[in-house]
Amino acid sequence: MTRRACGWFLALSMACGFAAGEARGEDRYYAIVFGSQSRPKQLRYTHTWATFLRVSGEGADPNALEVYHHTISWLPESLEVRVWTPTAEKGVNFDLYQTLDFVQGAGESVTAWGPFQILPEVYTRSLNVKAILDSGQAQYRAISTSRDLLISDCIHAVAAVDPVFGRGHYPLIRVGKPASRYLARQVILRSAFDQGQVDASWLIPRLGLDQRGVEVVSPQRIPERPCALCRIPE
Repeated sequence: MTRRACGWFLALSMACGFAAGEARGEDRYYAIVFGSQSRPKQLRYTHTWATFLRVSGEGADPNALEVYHHTISWLPESLEVRVWTPTAEKGVNFDLYQTLDFVQGAGESVTAWGPFQILPEVYTRSLNVKAILDSGQAQYRAISTSRDLLISDCIHAVAAVDPVFGRGHYPLIRVGKPASRYLARQVILRSAFDQGQVDASWLIPRLGLDQRGVEVVSPQRIPERPCALCRIPE
C-alpha cells in the first residue's frame, strides 16, 4: 500500500469520527445517481455524480418532512476535463445545483436513477468521502487507477461510497450515463431494501429536479440484470 493510500484510509477513519453523528437511527436515507453526456457523445462532456439525502420527521405529508442532502460530484477545478492527460490536478466537489448548471450549460442531457433507500452506514460513508474531497487531500484525473486512491475521476469518487467493492469493480469501460446506470444497478443488486417497494418519488420535486429538465428513472424501471431490450436510457 502506498503512503498516499495509507493517508486516504487514515483520513477516512478520522472523518468517521466527525460524520458518524450525522446519521440518526430514526431517520431515513436515500441516494440518487446522476449521469450526463453530450450528443453525439464526447468523453470530455460526460459526468457521473450522486446525491445523498437524510429525511427526518413523521407523518404521511412529505411537505412536513425535513430533507438534508449533499453531493459527490468530483470535477477538475479548471472545469476542463482533459481525458487523456496522465497528470493529476486540483479537484473541486460541486453540489447538486452547481453540477446541473455546469453540465447542462455544456449542452449535456441529464438522467437520474432513484431515489434508492440506503442504510445509515452508507450515508455516513458518503459524508466521509465528501469530507476527504473537500479537504483538499484528493486530486482529480479523468482516468484514475487503483495505484493511488487520492487521485480520482468522477466515477471512482462516487464508487468510493461502496463499502464492499473497490475500484476494480468499476472499470472505466463505461462513462457518462452507462457508468451511472451501472452504479444504480449495483444498488438494486446488493441493497438491504427491496427497491421495487421503495417510493420516494416525492424527493424529485422537493429537490426541484422536475424543473431542471432531468429525466428520472425510478427503481421500478431498473432491471436487475443487463438487458439489451430493456427501455432504459443509454
